[in-house]
Amino acid sequence: MDIGTYAAVSAGLLQMKKLEVENNNLANSSTIGFKRQFVVAEQQAFEDTLSGQTNPGQFARSDNQRVPGVGAFETYIDFSQGAIRHSGNPLDAAIRNANDFFIVNTPNGRQYTRAGNFAISQNGDLVTQDGMQVLGDGGAIQIPGPGAVINQDGSLQIQVPGQAQAITVGRLQVARFTDTKGLEPVGGTRFKLKDGGAQPTVVEAFLEPMSVEMSNVSAVTGMIDLIQTNRAFDAYSKAAQSLDTLNQSAITQVGKRAS
Repeated sequence: MDIGTYAAVSAGLLQMKKLEVENNNLANSSTIGFKRQFVVAEQQAFEDTLSGQTNPGQFARSDNQRVPGVGAFETYIDFSQGAIRHSGNPLDAAIRNANDFFIVNTPNGRQYTRAGNFAISQNGDLVTQDGMQVLGDGGAIQIPGPGAVINQDGSLQIQVPGQAQAITVGRLQVARFTDTKGLEPVGGTRFKLKDGGAQPTVVEAFLEPMSVEMSNVSAVTGMIDLIQTNRAFDAYSKAAQSLDTLNQSAITQVGKRAS
């Protein structure tokens, strides 16, 4: 692969990764608690491309080590807060602080989510939409009867017949991260702590009852990004094909006798 083709293919691979991420964003533009992802690329340092020529005693290096290209790309998460929408469901709650998360008990350990559209399992546990236990101050939250309501402070109360005051059956546990870069996505709306990531602090809940936080993906912006990335991928693909055609033409001309 020559220098020009390598540069075009390198940039094309970046656009492919962007297409994958942007398609996923757009597909989840209506998913409660979803956080937008984006790709950040790092160009290969120019001085690195000269190392094969400047370091004595080394063999000549391949084209991908001599021409600036996309050295690496990484996916990051935008944890900015999405719009809060009133749902009217007493088991829904939206977190007001952008660095706070509900704590979820999963088979793979504790995970974190912003999706506050909860439900009650057959065992009476408060769970996420995919059946994972939502943790409270004392562990799993058991709801012994109907009519449960989540309050602004994270407490869950039920009204017992014959009693004037509601009974508190649990309180949602909320984790706050000083740096959300220590989180990585697990599935659609859950996150886990990266190896070596700073542990969160358990804080008092500040919730919007009967509401949910929507995805922070704009469908309009997402569609524009997708179109731009798709055009860029087509451009780099055509550039690589044109260079390949030129190379093939040059090869066929090598060794021909002048007429």
